[in-house]
Order: sequence, then C-alpha cells, then structure tokens
Amino acid sequence: MFPGGNFDLSAVPLAFLEAYPFPAFVLVVPVTLRTRPRLIARDTDVTIRHFLDDVSPLAGPSQPASSTTVVWGNERWYQLTQGRTIGECVDYKVQNRLQAWVEGEDAGLGAEGVDGGFGLEMQIPEGVTLTLAKTIVPLSPPSTTHAFCILTSQKVKMSSQVDTPNSEISEISMTGSSTTGVLSPGIRQSISVDSRTSFSSSSNHRNSTYSDHRPSNSSSFARSSVDTITSTLSISSPSSGSASGSYFNSSLHARDDRPRSRVRRKSPNGAGRAGQNAINSRSEEFWKLVEDFDWSTTRPGPRETWKEVVDPVLSITFESTTQDCVWLGPDMNLIYNQVYSKLVDHPKSFGRPAKETWEGVWDQVEPVLKQAWSGTPIYRERELFLFKRHGPYRKLQESYQTWRYVPIKNKDGSIMGLFNQSIDVTDTVLLERRVGSLRDLSEQMLQARSVKEYYEVIADVLEQNKADSPFALCYRVQVTDQDVSASTHVEAILQCTTGVPDGHPSSPYKVHVTLQNRQRANFPHSDRISSPTLSAISALSSGSNRIVHSVPEGNQWPIHKALSTRQCVLVDDCSDLISGYPLRQWDELPYSAIVVPICSEASMDIPDAVLIIGLNVRRPYDEEYDNWVHSIRSQLTTSLTSVKAHEAEAKLAEDRARMDRAKAAWFRGAAHDLRSPLTLIAGPVADVLDSTLSPTQRQALSTAQRNIERLMRLVNALMDFSRLEAGRMEGRFVPTDLGEFVTELASLFRPAVERLGMQFAVDVQPSDELVYIDPSLFETAISNMIGNALKYSDSGSITVRVRYSDHAEVSVIDTGVGIPKDELDSVTEWFHRATNAIHAGTQGTGLGLAITKELIRLHQGELIIQSETAEESGGPHGSTFMARVPLSFRPALPPTALPRSPGNFGKYGMAVVSEAMRWAKDTDEMSETNETVSTTGSASKFSEGFLFDKSDVILVADDNADMRDYIKRIFTPYCRVEEASNGLVAFEKALEIAPKLILSDMAMPKMNGLDLLAKIKEHPSTRLIPTVLLSAIADDESRVEALMMGAEDYLAKPFRPKELVARVHLHLQVGKKRAKLEELYAEREMELTVLSDYCPTGIVRGNNSGSLTYANAAWRETSGIPVDYPPDDWPQWVDDESRNRLSSEWSEWLSSDRTELRIGWRWMNGRSVQATMVRLDQFKPGLTGVMGCVVDITHEEQRLVEAEERRKAAEESKYQQELLIDLTSHEIRTPVSAILQCSSLVKENLVALKEQLRGSGQIGFVPTPALLEDLEEDVEALESIYQCGLVQERIAGDVLSLARIQLDMLSLHDIEMDLRREAKKVLSVFASEAKMKKIELVLEFGKTLGLAKVMSIKTDPVRLGQVVTNLISNAIRFTASSDVRRITVQYDVSFVGPSEDSCALPIAINVPEPVPAMEDTPIWLFVSVTDTGPGMSPKELAVLFQRFAQGNKMIHTKYGGSGLGLFICRKITELLGGRIEVLSQLGQGTVFRFFIKTRTVAPPSALASYMEAASLGAIGSSTMSSSFTMTPSSSIASSRASSMSSSATPSMDGGNEHILIVEDNIINQTVLKRQIVKAGLTCDVANNGLEALNIIRETHRQARRGGANRKKLYDVVLMDLEMPVMDGLTAIKEIRQAESSGTMKRNMVMALTGNARQGQIDQALAAGMDDVVIKPYVLSDLLKKIRAMRVKKAELDSALEL
Repeated sequence: MFPGGNFDLSAVPLAFLEAYPFPAFVLVVPVTLRTRPRLIARDTDVTIRHFLDDVSPLAGPSQPASSTTVVWGNERWYQLTQGRTIGECVDYKVQNRLQAWVEGEDAGLGAEGVDGGFGLEMQIPEGVTLTLAKTIVPLSPPSTTHAFCILTSQKVKMSSQVDTPNSEISEISMTGSSTTGVLSPGIRQSISVDSRTSFSSSSNHRNSTYSDHRPSNSSSFARSSVDTITSTLSISSPSSGSASGSYFNSSLHARDDRPRSRVRRKSPNGAGRAGQNAINSRSEEFWKLVEDFDWSTTRPGPRETWKEVVDPVLSITFESTTQDCVWLGPDMNLIYNQVYSKLVDHPKSFGRPAKETWEGVWDQVEPVLKQAWSGTPIYRERELFLFKRHGPYRKLQESYQTWRYVPIKNKDGSIMGLFNQSIDVTDTVLLERRVGSLRDLSEQMLQARSVKEYYEVIADVLEQNKADSPFALCYRVQVTDQDVSASTHVEAILQCTTGVPDGHPSSPYKVHVTLQNRQRANFPHSDRISSPTLSAISALSSGSNRIVHSVPEGNQWPIHKALSTRQCVLVDDCSDLISGYPLRQWDELPYSAIVVPICSEASMDIPDAVLIIGLNVRRPYDEEYDNWVHSIRSQLTTSLTSVKAHEAEAKLAEDRARMDRAKAAWFRGAAHDLRSPLTLIAGPVADVLDSTLSPTQRQALSTAQRNIERLMRLVNALMDFSRLEAGRMEGRFVPTDLGEFVTELASLFRPAVERLGMQFAVDVQPSDELVYIDPSLFETAISNMIGNALKYSDSGSITVRVRYSDHAEVSVIDTGVGIPKDELDSVTEWFHRATNAIHAGTQGTGLGLAITKELIRLHQGELIIQSETAEESGGPHGSTFMARVPLSFRPALPPTALPRSPGNFGKYGMAVVSEAMRWAKDTDEMSETNETVSTTGSASKFSEGFLFDKSDVILVADDNADMRDYIKRIFTPYCRVEEASNGLVAFEKALEIAPKLILSDMAMPKMNGLDLLAKIKEHPSTRLIPTVLLSAIADDESRVEALMMGAEDYLAKPFRPKELVARVHLHLQVGKKRAKLEELYAEREMELTVLSDYCPTGIVRGNNSGSLTYANAAWRETSGIPVDYPPDDWPQWVDDESRNRLSSEWSEWLSSDRTELRIGWRWMNGRSVQATMVRLDQFKPGLTGVMGCVVDITHEEQRLVEAEERRKAAEESKYQQELLIDLTSHEIRTPVSAILQCSSLVKENLVALKEQLRGSGQIGFVPTPALLEDLEEDVEALESIYQCGLVQERIAGDVLSLARIQLDMLSLHDIEMDLRREAKKVLSVFASEAKMKKIELVLEFGKTLGLAKVMSIKTDPVRLGQVVTNLISNAIRFTASSDVRRITVQYDVSFVGPSEDSCALPIAINVPEPVPAMEDTPIWLFVSVTDTGPGMSPKELAVLFQRFAQGNKMIHTKYGGSGLGLFICRKITELLGGRIEVLSQLGQGTVFRFFIKTRTVAPPSALASYMEAASLGAIGSSTMSSSFTMTPSSSIASSRASSMSSSATPSMDGGNEHILIVEDNIINQTVLKRQIVKAGLTCDVANNGLEALNIIRETHRQARRGGANRKKLYDVVLMDLEMPVMDGLTAIKEIRQAESSGTMKRNMVMALTGNARQGQIDQALAAGMDDVVIKPYVLSDLLKKIRAMRVKKAELDSALEL
C-alpha cells in the first residue's frame, strides 16, 4: 500500500479545475527521474531533495504501487461519465495508449494528437472524443515513484451518427455551463473531495514539487487548508502488469454490475513525437518568457515569492489549447499561453499590466475584475467585445467570448491573482444568428401564397437580424419592352424596405434598366443547365468568382450590373449613398453593401427580383458571411418559384370558380327566363280551364297544361344539374325513420303502377335505426329511381325494398326491359338517354339518374345498379337500383335547417306520378285522376273569406311587363296595385307611397329582389312592410336565404294564382296588424322616452348582470357623468367613501333573490342620492334586467345641514346669552355685594359713632383707638364702593357699546382733545385699584410727540378712552397675581400709517416741514399697553378678539371679565380707521397695541398746547408723577397683617363658630371677614380653592395629632365658585373624596357665589355643596345659615359615632 493510504491534494489547483469549462480529472502516475533533482527550499525545518533510490527522506519504506490511480474529477467529468471508471468508458486498447501517453512513453504507441494532445475516444457515452492535455504535479508527501497527472480536455467532439445517451454533453463542454448536467444526485456526493480531512502522519510537512517539462521548477498550489482525499486503492509496481493494477479499472465508488454493451471503436491514429515536441516547444517558449522577465520591477515582486503558488496554474495554462491567461498581482500583469497571444500584441503584452493591454475595453472589464478580486469566481457566456479591427477603415470587429475569472489564493488566503480562461464563440453566435434568419425565412416562406406576401416575409425576416442586415431594399423586376436581337427594357419596382427612411434618394420607387441581350456563352457558368434544383445548388456554391466588386452608379445602386451578370455585386463604399439612414444595431452606419439578383448564376432569364443588403460594419465580409448571403439568395430563388406557382394555381382556381359562377348565373337566368313565360302561360290557361268550355277545347287546353308542367320539371332538373355541378347544393340532414319515409313516398306511386297493370310491393325491414337524410333531396332520388322503373317496365312488378346492415339500403327492383351491359356504366352520366324506353316520349333529359347519383353521394352513399336484358340472360330480365347510405353518417344539424313540412313532402313524387299517369291509354280516366293546377278563376268564388281593403296598396316589382300586368289583374279586384320595373324604382316608390305589401321578383336589373329586400328592411320607414318574393329558382337554398333576410314568403314560378292571392292576403293582414302594433309600441316608447328624459328623477335600466344600459338626463346631471360616457362606468364616479359599500351591497343584491334594493350614496361631485332598484325577473317571471329610480337628496341633506347649523347656532346663541347673563350677573353682583356690605358696615359704624357722640354729653367726645381703626376701615370701604361703582360703569358701557355696534348705531365725534390730559385722566381711574393690587402703573409719551410738536389731536376721546380703559382693566386683571406687577401705557404719533401686517410704529414717521403741521393733516396715533402678566398661548390668541370669547374656559374663572371688552376694542379701532393686535408669550407678559387715524389741530392751538406742556415739564418725561406710582397703604397692610395674625392663632376655647372664607376678590374677602369677626365669630381666609384645601387638611391633621397649639376645626366653609388656581367645584370634590377615604372628618361647605341660575345652583349641590348663598347676601340670613350648618354637622357627627 502507498504510505498512509491518503492523498494530499493541496498541490492540485482544485478551485481552478472545478471552474474549468471542460471535463478534467487527476490521476496518480508512476514517474522515472533521469536527472538529479534540484534542492528546493521549503518553509519547513528540512531541505528536501528527490533521490534516485526508492526511499524518500520523509516517506518511509517504499511500498508496491500500481501503475496509476484516479483520485479526483470535476463536475463536468462526472456529468460525462455518469460516475463510471475510465475502464468502463474507454476501450482497453485506447486505455493502453492513454497509459503510455500519460507515463511519457514513446508516442509511437499510437496516441492520437491534436496539437500534440491525446484524442480519447470513448465508448460510453458513445461517439464522444476528448482532446486531452496533461500537467504533472508532485504528490504530497513527496515520492520518487509517483506523481499527480492533471488531465484537462481541450475539445469535445460529438459524432453526428451516434445516438449519445447524454445529449447535453456537447453543450456542457462547449459552453462551460454546469446547469444542464445529468449526473444523478448520489454519484457526486459519493465521489466528492473532502477538503477538510487532515493528512496522516506527514501532513505537517511540505512536499517539493516539479513538473515533467521543467524539472527545475518547483510549484505548489497554495490553499488555506490541506485538501486530501481518502483512497483505499493499492498502488502496484509498474512492472506488475496485472490488469487489476490499471488505474482505468479503479473508481471512487462501487462498480455498477449492470451488463453493458461495449462498442469496439476504431483506434485513433498516432500523431508521432512531432506533436508532443510541438507542445513542449510551445510551453517551453512561454516558460522561458516567465523565467526571463524581470518580475522584481513589478508589484508581484521576484518570482521566487510567488512561483510556488502560481506555477501549477501556469502549467495548465501553457498546456491549454483555449485562450488562458493569469492576471498576476494588483496590477494584473498578464501571463498567457500561445492561443491567448493571438488576442494581444505579443510578446509586448507579456508581463505588462492588463490595463495597458486592454485599455480599449478596460471600463467594461474593470468592474468584473474587482468583483473577482474580492474572491468571487465570475463566469460570463457569449459576451460581446469590440477590440479587434478589420477592413480598410479599421472598424471595430464584433467578437463574442465565453470567459471566467477564478481567484488564485496565496497561502494566507489573500488573492494573489486571477486565472482567466476565454473561449472565442464568435463563430457559434454568428452561425446561430444567421441560421436562425435562414430558418425563419424558410418557415415563413412556406406560408407565403402571393408575391406580395413573399416580399413582406423578406422585410420581416431581415428586420429581425439588424446586425447582419442593417438595411435592405427589395425590388421586383419586370420586362417592359424587349427587342429580341438587341436589348431588353426592364423596370425595378420597389416592394419592401427595412432600415430605409421613406422617400430617401437611394430608394426610388422605380428604376429603369436596359439590358443587352446576350447568348448563353457570354454568361459565367454557361455550361450549366438552368433549373430550380441547380439554381439552389449554384446559389449555395462558394468561390470568389460569384462576387463582382463595384462602386455606386451615381446616386443609384448597381442594379444594372447585378441583372446583367446574374451575380452578386459588392458595393465597397456606400457611405454617401446611405447618408441619412437610421442607426439600428451599431453606433455607425455600414460602409458596404451587396446587391443580390434573385436567380441562379447559370440562369439565362432575367432575374425576377433584386435584393440590396447592407453589410455588418462590425464583421468582415468573409467566406461565412458570403455563404449566408448566397443561402438567402438560394432560398429566395426557390421560394419565389414556389410562390409564383401558388399564384398561378390560385389564379387558375379563381378562373375556374369564375366560370362556375358564370355558368350558375346563366342557368339561373335561363331558369328565370323560362319560368316567367311559363307562369304567364300556365296562369291564363288555368283561368280558361275554369270557365265553360267544350270537351274538345278542354282536352286541348289540358294537354297544354300537362306539357307546361313537364317543361317546368325539365327546368327544375336543369337547375339541379347546375347546382350540383357547381358544388353549391348542400344538404340539411335530419335523423329520419327511413322505413316510414320510404313507405309514405312509395304509396304515392301505387295508383300509377297499378294503372299500368303491374304489381307494386313495398318491403321494409323493421328497425329502430334513424338515418340522417335530407328529406327533399332523398325524395327526389327515390322518386327518380321509381319513375325510372316505370319508364322501362310494362308488365311484371316493381318492388321497393328497405334493408339495414352497416348501411341503410333502399332498392327499387323492376322486371322491365333491363339495361344493356354496354350502357350500364353510362346510365348515371350527365345527359345520357337510354335507347330502349318502353313508353313513348319518356326518354327524358338524361339528368334524372345522374342527379340521383349525386344526391346519394351528398349522403356519403352510393348508387349501385344491376341489370340484365332478355337477350343477355335468355330469360329473366329487369334492373335493380340500390341507394346505400352508411349508418355512421352523422352530420351536424344545420343551424338553418327547416322542419319537415307535410305540405312539401311528396311534391316532387307527385309530379313524377302525374307524368306516369299520362302514359295510360284511357285519357278521360287519366284526366279525372290527374290533379291539375288550380286557378283562381273568378275572384267572386272565394273572395268572401278575404279581408282586403280597397285602400290597401300592393307594390308589384318585376322587370317583365306581362308578369306585372298579369299580377295586377289578379289583385285589382281586391286592392290598389302599383307597379315598378326594377328594384331601385320599387324602393323609391316604397318610400313615396308606403305600400301595405311588396310583391317582388328575384331577378331584376339595377337592383334584384334580395337587394331590394335588404334596403326595405334597413330603412326605418319601410322595415315593417311585408315582402313576398317570386322566383324562378325553386331550390331550398334560395328559399332559406330569402327567409333569413327577412322575406315573409317565397313562391317559385309558376305559381297558382289562388295560392298567390291567399298568401298575399295572409301576409298583408299580418303586416297591417304588426304595423299597428309597432306604431302603438313606438308611441308608448316615445311617451316613456319623453317621460324618462324630462323626468326630474334619475331613471336607469340594466341587464341581468347589473351593468347599466340606459340612463336618463336627470341621472347624468345628478351624477356628473358626460353624455358620451357609457352609463356602465358609473361606479367610477361614486366617491371613495361610498364606493366599497355600494359595490358590496349591489353584488349581494344581484346574487340574492330579493326584489328590491334601497340604497344611498354620494357622487364625486358632492351630490347625494337615494336609489330604489328593482329586479324584473323577481318582479315577474319572464322579464330580465334591473330598473330603478335615483332621487337627488342633496337639497334635503343641505336643509338638514342648514337646520343642524341653525340648531347649533341657536344653541350657541343661547349659550352666549346664558354666558352673557352669567358673566354680567357675576360681574354686577360681585361689586353690588361689596357695595351693600361696605355700606352696611359703614352704616353700623356711623350708628355706633352717633350713639357714642350722643352719649358723650358735657364731657365731650374722645375717640378710642378702636374707633379710629373703624373709621380707617370705613374710608377704605367707601373707596371700595367707589371702585365697584367704576366697574359697574365700565360693564354698563361695554354692554351699551355692544348693543350699538350690533344695531350699527355707534356714533363717532371728532373733537380736539389734549392727548396728555386724556391719558392721565384714564389712568387716574385705576389708581386706587392698582394700589390695592400692588401694581405699578406707568404712562409714557414717546419721542415722536416732541418731534412732531403734537399735544392735541382731533378724534373721539370717549371711544379712545373706552379702548384704553378696557385694555388697562384687562391688564390689571391678569397682572394682579404675577410676581412682577407692572403695566406700561405708551403713546406715539406718526405721519405715515403702519404696514399692512402690523400695528407697530413705523421707523420713519415723516415729520412734515414746518412743524407743527397744518390743520387736518392726517396723523396716526399709536397706543400700547404692556403688562407682566402670565401671557397667552397661540390658541388663546386666535380667539381673543371675538365676542364673549376668552382665551380658554378657565379665564373667567381665574381672572373674571365679561368677554366683551376686547371685542369692543377691535370694533372701535376699526371704526376709528385703525387696527388692534396682541403680542404675547406664555410666562413673559402681553402687549396690546393699536393705532387709529386722526387729524392735527390748528397750529396756534397746537403750539400753545405744546408750550404749556413744556412749561409744566411734561415734555421729555416718560413716566408719570409719583402720584401715579402705586404702593400698598399702611392701613391695608396692617389690617391684613392683623387679620392673618388673628386667623393664625384662633382661640381654642371660644364657643363661637369658626369659619373659613374662600374668596379671590380681595374687597369681598375683607368685607366679609370684618362682618364675620364683628358678629363675634372667628375666621380664616383663603384666596383660592387649592389654598383652602391645604388649610383644611392641615387643621384635620393637627386635630388628629392633638396638642395644646393645634388649630381648631372649621364649623363652616364659605366658598366662592369662580376662583383662580382651583375653583370651588373642584375643591369641594377633593374635600368629599378625602372624607370618603377617611383622611378628614365631615366638613360643612356653603357656596357663596354670584351665579344665580338654577342650573348652576344644582350643579354646585351635585358637586357636594351643603348649601348655596347668592350674592349679594343679607348678613343676618348668612349667619342663620352658618348656625344651621353647625347644628347639621353635629347631627352628622352623632350619626357617624352611632
């Protein structure tokens, strides 16, 4: 065994071989070293040398080894062999030669060489030959006896005569595709290489490598891990010679023991050592280039640094017969083989960077190289490259390459280079493209049936191949004049183009050419015989002698030369000629073209066509291109001959059909010309026979009538003959009980047979089979057969027999004279007449049996005749006529088949019987039994049953004047008759007189009967007129055609006058009733249409599927759908919200059995509708579709919306009124309460003072400190009364102003006013209030007043003061609770107005010269009020100036106010010609600023005001005097301090009630506290609900804790409802929730509020208040309620304790 039993494949480039496009495999082969190996330095601790002995320093003792071993194969190898061993796939003789070639023995052993390679001929798969190249790589660990041999196949040949099991092998090998392999899934797994298994004991050492062609080179394919494969194969000694030791019998999987047929193939021929030497020489040349190149100057570096990795790949590259190249290093230096060198500038490109060599296509290649350099193998098939140049203009050449890039990895896994293999598949791509065009041309030419289609196919096919035919023109050549001795004038007519602009100068429609007549000897190939076959062979031949080079003839193509020489003419330079052509495949136009005559080269005839093809600018016009052009020429030549033959055949068939049509038309005309006179003869004869006649006269007229009938039958026979011959007779086959049919028909003949003295028998075999027959045609056939028997029999019998087998057989057997044998075959020929008829005058026309034979043939049957004469048989004689119809005959029922009419059955048979009856000798008896043609006679005999009206008009149309006159005489007794000589006149008269019925002949000039019928039925005014057609053609086909076109009836000539009158009367009456019904229907329809169109309600109609078919104008007007849009698209016009719901309910209704659907929706135009739809099939059976009406309810919805808006407006108005009441009530009651309480308090004090003064007597009055304190408080109370009065005044003013604004009665009065005085006056009103609320009021006058010297202006001071007052009042209300309390009022003026979007003072005020300005000069006053309040949010600012609007619903609760002030400010400023705006941010205060338009006063007045102000020092002062700087008074401070002190330390032992007052209004809080304290109660105060809640919680906490200093619990809490921070309702809810949770005891809380509505009182009680007291209150009543509350609390506490 080989040491270790494992093979390390790290030296084999497996990644490269796996990506190799052809089969490749690796063998272990014996080697014999003839030279001492070189020392090779390795990255191990040992220097390895190959020794001549059998022992390697690293391998251990040598073992017996076989000749060679198969160790690995790529995917394509296993696809080819299906997992078999080489021994199974290759004949043993080929194995021996392969082994000898692999082991390097003498090539004379017979190795087949292709460029020095070995041709491996395989027997499985059969017919495959591989051309192999070998590369020797050492084993790992190193061995002196064996090495790896890498065999790569360079070519794969497939035998076309052998059926290869794997039809994909050739494709796989040639394209390199691995996607179509046929390897079974299990095989590849069982033979896969394990690249992760470690080598055995010597896997840690590196082996030295070498190749057989350069022993001095060492190479190893580096891998990140050692690739090994486990092998159980023994390697025998090369001398063992045992068959089992051959590597061809070894496999990596179990052997398939199935029997296999082994085909012995012929051994390949040896190539000799010269081939091997060629390979060695070729590879040695490139190895030498590698060794001699200075790699140290390149980025890969010295060769020693990379050869160990790259040399194995180079070995395969140099041996390869494909275009292989290694792109080495980051610069991708090129190392390529001999085949690749043909693509580049060799040897200049060897070792050079790829970017320099492939500069022209680098942009195309670089992205792919980057991807491959990242470690991803890249594969591309048939990619277009334009890098070669060809031709005199050095054009880029079209080339296709199938290529791959495989990364070459270094030992550390980094990418060292790329292996690039490229296969030139240009020939394959071009061949497929061109063969595809030829195939398409051939296939489409098979469908061409005319010359026009022929040229269309040429254009279509060449249009598809834009590369090889960038443009094409095809001309048809036709001779115009020919001089036999001199010349021939022809013209080429353009038939088709592709890639040529319309009207281009190079493509004239006609080209006139004069050709010199030449003899055959003058032509090339004149010794050839011209024929279509030889033409094709000639066109496919190759050789330079079939191309003529030329240049354009001026601005024309060399068509003359092509026609003269019969050869292709190559135009070397056509650039100028095709200037302006569009670009198609490439980015430039072709520079050459070829003119191809469509004929054979040896033809003496002038070519029928000329084809001009532009040549591919990217390909040279080589032999393959030339062969393709001549293949097209051959195909077009052959196809043109075929197309012309097809056209000739089609023309011949058309001529034949034309003759048939002409013959049929002649027969029709002849029948018409015969029947019309016969009608005019038969009618009068019948009329005369109906009158009183002598016997002789009656006999003579009866004879005439019989011959008329016979003549009519002959005419009918001629018509049948013409129809059968033209192939126009078609059967209408129906399943029929044949026995019954024949029995009924034969019964008609019984009287005639018996009258002739013969026996008549009918023998019918019973059967349930139904036979498909045409009753009319079959009656004619059987009647002819029986009539023929009657003609040729005078005694004996006639038998009619019916039998069934696989056919239905109807036989007529007679004992007549028989038919001679020499006439037997002719009796069924057209116009054959027998010579042995018994009855005189019965020879007939010779058409009866011929017609019978053809009629039976229409049933796919046959007529069989058997006959013998007495002379021939010497005894019995007679004939048998048998009609055989196959029972399998099952034709489709014709759509126009008419049911069998009892009146029509037997008509033809009766005519035959009638003629046979005349053969009897007794004429009188015959006359009695014969049914003659009935006539009308006198109209009075049967006119009683008719309902003709004398006013009825019948229009008779016939070109025969006698026929018109005859018909007129028939109908004149009944009605009025109008005449027309042809169909056109009849149509014009019909439009003019509107007849009740039209009676028309079929055959007429100018317009025949059918055309007249079509015109009558098409015109709306005549479509209801009944039409009866008269015709000389009596066949069913014409009758059915007329009835299908709308004729009411169809009568054949000659007709019976009585029958004609009866039918006309019937159709006339029906037509009149129908016209009346149609008239009534039209009236009702018009009424409904008018009703629908003018109905204001939408009306729609739909089919069963729900698609709308009609919609009236109201519906369209409502929906917005235009008139030209179909109504079925209505769902698209429904709005999105309604569409899905509507679609669902509509579909559900249609699929249900509900009759009615009521639904509403909205159209996209915004209109709403309500619809009621009805399914007619549910409403009444038999009706179909849906109907409905749609009502526009938009106005109702609008009314509802308007009503809802009015309701909301009313509610809003009510709410605003209630709000106004609430606000007014609160704002009025609060100061009124303060006024009353302060007045009461002052009154009590004054009464007490009065009593003290009265009781002082003589002693005198000495005020006590308490009295002085009371008087101080009384002064403050009086001040409060004054302030409350001012508030009342402002509220009254606001309400009054609002009323005047709403009534448009607010008047303005401009007067002169001192601006400073009025400003101070306004601020003085708020001095006391500001002082009480600790607010600093500042009045500022801007510098603009000094600049303009303005102290007085003209405006309405009352309204201006009202605006400023409201703004200051608003600022005080919002600033009172701020930390910083400052309000600044500033006045400025300007002589220009502000910008449109602002109320700010302009930067430039445009002070006029001189100042002060003239009187009534426009001047704008700017006022701003700035506060330090809480500011406002954008949402609050948006509604700030609306009536009754406040920033949010808590504004009034927190700050009070009526919501009217700012609204009134806005209105007043607008009336004064200005605007108002607000600037505010939360937490930063608010600025209200406004401007009004005023006028200046007279200058002296203005100057005096200015000087007065200046003398007082007002000018320049921006701040008011100190009297306007408010500070809190000491009395209020001390009072507040004492109040707080007393409330902070209440008496714990007092028995009086302890009260908590919660009030945000300081005046009310102070007054109420004084009243409570004066009444002997104790109290504390809180400013809002949250402060009160905290105080109550603290008192309960201290009460639970106990102690001497604890606070006393409150007996009653008096709480206002409208307060800042936390209102009273929220506070009481918090208190009651705390009581429920047990954190505090029960508290008695009484609401003390100015909200007097009952709803507000109920709301307070529901929130938890124990009682509600309305302001202003009476103190005594309040004290009573307080004491009652204390009692109630005591009761509740007792109840809780129990």
